[in-house]
Amino acid sequence: MANPSFLRPAAVATTRKLVDCSIRRGHGYPRKQALRHHSSSSVSADELSHFSGLASSWWDPMGPSRVLHLMNPTRHDFIASCLAESRSSTQHGLRYLDIGCGGGIFAESLARTLQSGKSPTAGLHPRTKAASIVAIDPSTSLIKIARDHARMDPTVFEHLQNGAFRYENTTVESLSSATTNPDNKFDVVTLFEVIEHVDPQTSSPMAFLTHCLKLLNPGGWLIGSTIARTVPSFIVNKMVAEAPWPIGVVPWGTHEWSKFVNADELQGWVEEGLMRAADGPAQRAGSEALRGMKWKVAGVVYVPGWGWKMVDGGEDWGNYFWAVQKGV
Repeated sequence: MANPSFLRPAAVATTRKLVDCSIRRGHGYPRKQALRHHSSSSVSADELSHFSGLASSWWDPMGPSRVLHLMNPTRHDFIASCLAESRSSTQHGLRYLDIGCGGGIFAESLARTLQSGKSPTAGLHPRTKAASIVAIDPSTSLIKIARDHARMDPTVFEHLQNGAFRYENTTVESLSSATTNPDNKFDVVTLFEVIEHVDPQTSSPMAFLTHCLKLLNPGGWLIGSTIARTVPSFIVNKMVAEAPWPIGVVPWGTHEWSKFVNADELQGWVEEGLMRAADGPAQRAGSEALRGMKWKVAGVVYVPGWGWKMVDGGEDWGNYFWAVQKGV
């Protein structure tokens, strides 16, 4: 299990102080202002507004984002299991991109695994192998919350200062349009609880995944999590999870069941995305773009009092992790 010392959120009292200061400094932006610079994002504007509206409680471990805080150790476990199967070398460290980072709950926990300049002989973290991290989100208000909170942890702030860790208020579409820039290529791209929020009126999930895959180096991993569109998941994630307090664990309206994605659908989108990402100006890529691809999936179940637990073969129950390794 991952070491909780680099996954822990800040203390509740400190978090409330941050939130109060953020609101006083004008960080509680109106929804339209928070989104105006990134109207081209594939993520639904309504859902971006919903999550931006949660900015003031994003770092409250007992607030609406509580289950995301609790999921971090299991996210690290799944990433470590993927890297253990890697065919490419990780000895020089990996470049991470976290897409849809929100207020930074996962990105900050990942940043705590970066090598500290105060102990340069410590080497890479044995689980993440992380050398640098870029975390992006189209919501201005959430990026501001993420940056302010990161400055409160001396370890994370050190990485912000030396450039090993940075937040960017941008979209995956913007990054993928400049993939000739070597800084826009990564060894691990994470996509946690994002694909189910893609707006079908502006971009298909397959097109969104194609942008993500264009940012991935050969041999790299695209790793994410989402929710299956099944009867059990409807009961768990809509009727129970969004029920009124004290039963529910997330705010009403967080999930739209029709946008949930089954694992076989996701695998098909990823395979098509790999071929589209390899398309050239004169020809379209074929099955050769899938050569060396590896697909991995595992169910994950929230057990009250115990947290999140991975269950192999449980991807139809509701939440699940998924990953694809790009061929070398």
